[in-house]
Amino acid sequence: MTEPGSTPVWYVAYGSNLLAARFDAYLQSCGDDTPWGPHRGATDPRPATGDRRVVVPHPVFFGGHSSRWDGGCCFCPDEPTSADRRDVVGRAWRITWDQMADVVAQENGRPTEDAFLPSEPPASGESVRVLDGIIDLLIGMDRIDDEPVCTLGSTAPPPAGPPSMSYRAVLAAGMAEMGLQPEEAEQHLLDLDRSR
Repeated sequence: MTEPGSTPVWYVAYGSNLLAARFDAYLQSCGDDTPWGPHRGATDPRPATGDRRVVVPHPVFFGGHSSRWDGGCCFCPDEPTSADRRDVVGRAWRITWDQMADVVAQENGRPTEDAFLPSEPPASGESVRVLDGIIDLLIGMDRIDDEPVCTLGSTAPPPAGPPSMSYRAVLAAGMAEMGLQPEEAEQHLLDLDRSR
């Protein structure tokens, strides 16, 4: 029998966590010698047990101003994507429900105990507020291999704002890992920039 916290869940990334090395920092920690700075890692540092390319069915965009990145970063409102947008590239990472709490907290620069996850992931089409922060929602998506899937969203995302070159480069590198050609990745990055 699976312990509750070790339930597998697919966390869908759409920003810098498209890049494997960047996402690994949330699980396994890293020092300040990386483009994304130091991270404490998860209580359970085991690596993700799977990843795959997916579509994020929400209008992700570059917004706000991150001191970590010195520019806008990706935000995801809990609403459907409009017909004039490209499909948003996502990367689903198979982790545990306990690890998800660490990911949510670190996305907001908070200790893990500040995240209040429900006992199980939200179902597709449902969302639940899990933290007092800017990235405060877990949004359920369609299941993968009959396992729950969710992404992170914001109830009150900031206004659109351009990304820094370093943030943009990390997204492009993550897309390249997933097999996108540079020209294709560039089109996706342009579509995320609603400040133009």
